[in-house]
Amino acid sequence: MKLLRILPVALSLAAAAWAGGVAGKWKMTANAPDGNTYNVDLVVKDDGGKLAGSLESERGSMPLQEVTLNNDELTFKLVMDTGPIPFKLKVDGDTMKGSLTLPDGGTGSVTANRDGAAEPAAAGAAVSATGKWKVQSKDAEGNTMRVTIELQQDGEKLTGQLTTENGDVAPIAEGKISGAEISFKIQADGEFVVTGTVSGNEVKGTYTTPNGSKGSFTGTK
Repeated sequence: MKLLRILPVALSLAAAAWAGGVAGKWKMTANAPDGNTYNVDLVVKDDGGKLAGSLESERGSMPLQEVTLNNDELTFKLVMDTGPIPFKLKVDGDTMKGSLTLPDGGTGSVTANRDGAAEPAAAGAAVSATGKWKVQSKDAEGNTMRVTIELQQDGEKLTGQLTTENGDVAPIAEGKISGAEISFKIQADGEFVVTGTVSGNEVKGTYTTPNGSKGSFTGTK
């Protein structure tokens, strides 16, 4: 019977200690579905195990609702005029990674690093590949071609399509992003394999044609 009286107290203390572990200021990067990237401070406060929070930037402070931590998953909502925007973040020490969902169903990736902590080795994970990219490619013989590649990032998954100057469209397949590195395949009279590196609003990389020859490309959005 004594154990039954002690156990709820022990569990409540453990929950409060765990909640306190996420309290503080986090440098957060949110990649919206439209390709825009927002850098804000996520401030989490712990009052005896009850969490509250806000997003802060040069434009001011926006309070958060329903801030909860379940095991190592932090969730909260940012309420805008267009509706609530839920966030779901996985906490891993001094880093967090997850997603946001807009009222229209669009999703974007979110990363955060505890303020004052060392930058994680995979700092490139904050890169956003979402958007419309104007790309110029060059084949092994020096011939150039201009295309538009529209990408949508959902966590580490990329979807989208390539459109040529003539209006021909080809969907991308097996799209992935890891840090700043992207890769995908295009089916067009065979399989083209594309790999590249995103840096801000620029991308560059190489591709392999169905016959094995290689080319390069650069692009901006």
